[in-house]
Amino acid sequence: MKATMKSRQGDGQTAKGFTVVELMIAVVVVAIGVALATPTYENIMQKRQTTAQAEELAAFLSYAQSEALKSNEQVSVELTYSTANNWCIGANEGNSGCDCTEVDSTSNDYCSLNGVAHMMDSSTQTRCSMSAYSADTMFTFDPVRGIMETVDLGNNHAFTMQSDNSHYALQVDVAVTGRIVLCNPDTNKEVPGFELCTSVSVIPLPPL
Repeated sequence: MKATMKSRQGDGQTAKGFTVVELMIAVVVVAIGVALATPTYENIMQKRQTTAQAEELAAFLSYAQSEALKSNEQVSVELTYSTANNWCIGANEGNSGCDCTEVDSTSNDYCSLNGVAHMMDSSTQTRCSMSAYSADTMFTFDPVRGIMETVDLGNNHAFTMQSDNSHYALQVDVAVTGRIVLCNPDTNKEVPGFELCTSVSVIPLPPL
């Protein structure tokens, strides 16, 4: 009988496994790790989305400018702004502007270049928004040199995208020379890899 019991117990080695206490400690450690990682991940995503939105807007404006040069015709850009999360911008040939809320492609106010819709709006935003504007704005690109033509030629037009947590902001700056740049408008919300807007030099206009 003793021999039988001894054989069942093996050679004296104890069974290996996790106790309830050990499992609870492991769960707590994992939960703490997730809690610490979540804000960091969200911060990274807000920075990426803000950068992506600003780059998309810069590309939108660059295309409108290039179309003016290619078609040898003025191209107007008009922003319609309601709130930081409700805005749209569109471009079309001519200097009369267009309505980026217009959905009828046959309307004279419809935003399009070469017959193709050219507009973007806040519906594509994630984790970022456009800083407030006191009024809608419109300007045109000159067909000869691509410079900006507007009533207030002494001022640039700047569109600022900011993350929802206000940690990051990028400005799309359209200079009177037509130069379109991405820059950091605030040292406290700086996105690495971009210069401060105050240090971005403006290329002088070439002679006619």
